[in-house]
Order: sequence, then C-alpha cells, then structure tokens
Amino acid sequence: MPISPFLADTFALAHRQGWSRRQMLVALTGGAAATMLSHGAHAAAKELVFASWGGDEIKSLTRAYGKSYEAATGTSVVFDGTGPTEGAIRSLVDSGDVTWDLCDADGFTAMRLGASGHLSSIDYKTVDAAKIMAPFAFTHGAGGYTYSYVLAFDTERFAGRPPMTWKDFFDTRNYPGGRAIYRWMNGAFEAAMMATSEKPTNPYPIDLTTAINRISRLKPNLQTWETGEQVQQMFTDKTISMACIWHTRAVALAKETEGKIAFSWAGGILYPGVWVVPKGNPGGIDAFKLIAHMQDAGRQIEFTNLQRVGPANPEATAAMPKALRDYDPTQPENLSQQVIVDSKWWADNFDKARTEFADMLQRA
Repeated sequence: MPISPFLADTFALAHRQGWSRRQMLVALTGGAAATMLSHGAHAAAKELVFASWGGDEIKSLTRAYGKSYEAATGTSVVFDGTGPTEGAIRSLVDSGDVTWDLCDADGFTAMRLGASGHLSSIDYKTVDAAKIMAPFAFTHGAGGYTYSYVLAFDTERFAGRPPMTWKDFFDTRNYPGGRAIYRWMNGAFEAAMMATSEKPTNPYPIDLTTAINRISRLKPNLQTWETGEQVQQMFTDKTISMACIWHTRAVALAKETEGKIAFSWAGGILYPGVWVVPKGNPGGIDAFKLIAHMQDAGRQIEFTNLQRVGPANPEATAAMPKALRDYDPTQPENLSQQVIVDSKWWADNFDKARTEFADMLQRA
C-alpha cells in the first residue's frame, strides 16, 4: 500500500527537527528497526535506508547483507518494512524529500518507474552486470534474487494422479476443487496462456482476452490471494485443491504438511526481485555500493538458505549447496522446466490488465 500522508508528514517533520533517518524509523516502529541493526541503537556516522516488505525478509536481509556491509564499510543499513510499492516510491520522489536509498521491486516496476523519471539509472561501473542472470540487469534496476510462480496442489485430493501442468490446473472436470491465483495477476495470466499444452510454452505476448476468459471459467471456485499466509490458510481450510503460488510458499507448505501439499516446477514462471534506487536518494552512490556488496555469490547463497528464494548471480547458482538445489528455481534442472517473465510486457500492459481482471472478478 502507498505510504500514508501521515507517515510522510511525520518523516518530514522529524527531518526538519534534525533527526537522523535511523532515529525516525526507531521512533515510528517502536524500536523494531533498531533490532535489525548489527549494533542495535548505536548511532553510526553513515547509513543507508533499505525499503523492503517487512517480516522475515528484514531478518534475512540483515543476516545475509546488512551486517557484513556495515562491517566492511562502516555504513549501517536500516531496514524499513513499510512496503516499497510503486505508488509509495512515486509519492516519495514527487515529495522532494526522499528517505529511501534502496528498494525491493519487481522488474516491470523498475521499468515503469524508470520511464517516469522516479529512479536513478543503475551505475554499472559499480554494479557488475555480469553477476546478474539475463535478462534481469535493467537500466533502472539490478536483479538481486529470483522466485517463481508454481503449481501447488493437495496430494490427498489427487492421490495417484497428481496435477502437473497448467492444463490440469484449468481442468476442473478431471481435477475438481477450488483454485487460487494471485490478486495482482502475475503468474496466473502466464498459466492461462500455457493451459492448452502439456509442456511449458512461451506465453508472451499474453492475449488479455484469452487469459481472462480462461480464468473466468474457473468461477465460482476461484479465489484470489494477496499474501502467502492467505493461500496457505485456503489449503488448510480445504477451500482450494490447487493454487498458482510463489515457490517459496510452496516449499514451506510442502515441508510443514509433510508432503500433503506438493508443487511442480513444470510451467513455473521465473520472476526477479530487483534492487532499485529512488531518484534523489540521500545516500547517493553508496546505494550502488550496497548492491555490489549483495552480488557476492556466497551472500546470495546465504539469502537463499534463509528465504528459499533463488539467486540472481549465476556464480551463486553454480555454487549452490546440494541441500538447497531443490528449492532454487535457477538450478538448470528446475529452470529448464520453466519460462522467464517478460518484464517489458508487464510494464506496458499492467494497468490495462489490472482493469480488465478486476472487471472480470466483479462480474457474476
């Protein structure tokens, strides 16, 4: 959700009174931000504010990157879990009082915000483009990790004949039960385009009419989810038998249910998590130095271990420990079954797709 006018005003007032960004975050979060720092509430001479999505991601970012960066440079990394939505980044830059140095975004968001002038171009003299798997080295964003939308299913519901393709996902006659897809459409539209084939096929360019009509036929058994917790509860409540879901949540479900919920890489759609720098960020070039620090293969492997995301650096993919390969979407045996997102298509079509998708959901 976009940053609230109240929160933006609070930051602005505190900034005018001479507070450091670290002090502002500690005050607004009741001290929670301080616990994520390697030196607690101890003031540092320099700092960077990294906007993420909160929760366990902050803990993992701190362990994999934040502590080592402060140790190496003396610059602390403060994590703000407000949620760097596209609207929030736009509002912050338009306000002229930017408080974030680095944000976690989608590839298509990096393209959209770059085109509208809200992001700085990535300094590829500091950031190594060779350490970002193609095609996730964007002009206004550097791929930092990867994740996939995959088919997850209830094995008890389909004992002996598990669904393995998006064709099965859309086949409610042979595979009855509820279905769940992401509220913001990603993954679901690609799945709809691949639903006529037993093997992964290039779903781009997505035909909106075809995709939306195909998804519409899943109603009234269709549900949408916005958080991993929501879709997990749907499986627990038995209101769905299949879901198009982030692979990270699918991995967790498979482990927690001891295999009662399983997933397939077949037809998965690989997306990037992208580091972007808001135009006018206070830390300047140091934001790119932090990105370069996070490109280290060993650190990306540690982030994979903590979050079950895939790396963006091909060196990390090659060096991934055997114990983590089953969870890594970039491993050759997993990637070969998937397709890679066309971020430009989403950048060009997101608004229209969102409008038509919302209209379809509202129709009886």
